[in-house]
Amino acid sequence: MRNLATIRLVDEIIPIENKDRIEIAIFGGWQIIVKKDEFKVGDKAVFIEIDSVLPDKPEFEFLKSKKFRIKTMKMSGVVSQGICFPLDILPKGNYEVNQDVTDVLGIKQYEATMDSEPTQKEVKHRSAFFKYMMRFLWFRKIFGRTKKERYGFPEFISKSDEVRVQNIPHILENKDIKYTVTEKIDGCSVTVFLKRLRRNKFDFGVCSRNLRLNPKDISGHYWNVVKKYDIEAVLRNLIGEKDFIAIQGEVIAPKVQKNKYKLTEPDLFVFNLIYPSGKIDSVDSMNILKEFGVKCVPILETNYILPDTVNELLEYATGESKLYTTLREGIVLRNAEKNVSFKAVSPKFLLNWDE
Repeated sequence: MRNLATIRLVDEIIPIENKDRIEIAIFGGWQIIVKKDEFKVGDKAVFIEIDSVLPDKPEFEFLKSKKFRIKTMKMSGVVSQGICFPLDILPKGNYEVNQDVTDVLGIKQYEATMDSEPTQKEVKHRSAFFKYMMRFLWFRKIFGRTKKERYGFPEFISKSDEVRVQNIPHILENKDIKYTVTEKIDGCSVTVFLKRLRRNKFDFGVCSRNLRLNPKDISGHYWNVVKKYDIEAVLRNLIGEKDFIAIQGEVIAPKVQKNKYKLTEPDLFVFNLIYPSGKIDSVDSMNILKEFGVKCVPILETNYILPDTVNELLEYATGESKLYTTLREGIVLRNAEKNVSFKAVSPKFLLNWDE
């Protein structure tokens, strides 16, 4: 899970013109509106990112009307992303810079999911015959997987949650790396994989952001797009002699994220093609998958060199979607050779759509 709440130093304090009660505090690439004189440069503070949901506790009562969720906001013409508190919001103790305090504060990540996550429970009670066969080692290896193995996200694949550029502003200093820039689509993340068990025996799985979906519950948008593009057949064609292959993408549908792309049926846009050796370059992935009729996220630019500031990159991230006449959510920047990737989410998009 993301480190939603961390101990950080205040890097800079910037006044807001014609405002004597509020000012801007800078934490890395993030800027937050704070009370004037509450913090000074060099202070330790608890920085909490957007997309955080704080617990229903007295100290956070002022956030109750917002359902305790931290979102991008605009005040006095200034965009503010996040919230911060003095260290006394934490239990007594010694806290180091960059220490994760998400669990200490009981913070959860906000996710608007289109299908309910599967619960980790048995589909049905095991028969007497099944219980008898479980006495044999060979049977247990094939059929005796634990609930976590059956429903947990596969350990051999990384989840698709790119770090925001505001958390790694130092990356902008390297002008030697060139990036492929793709549009970040506002949908729900899906991972589909094919793993070799034996020579011609494979395990095929479909996962939401956090869990593997029950193969007996084939309703919902995830399975609809997998069947629509016959992804299992695609992966079987591409796996060759490798141990596994996976794709990751965004599923968008009429009832997902307010249907900003005006779809009439669910669709899939792939952003990662993954082999044991790592992720394939975005352009190469698109060329491979288009032969099977599988769509990829729009490529906006190749050989892109990073600008000097986070704000410049966020401005570049703001633009019109290639899928429909609407604001795009942002961009994802990747360099497969260096195994570097991160995202820049448009503040304007968040202010317009993040309700």
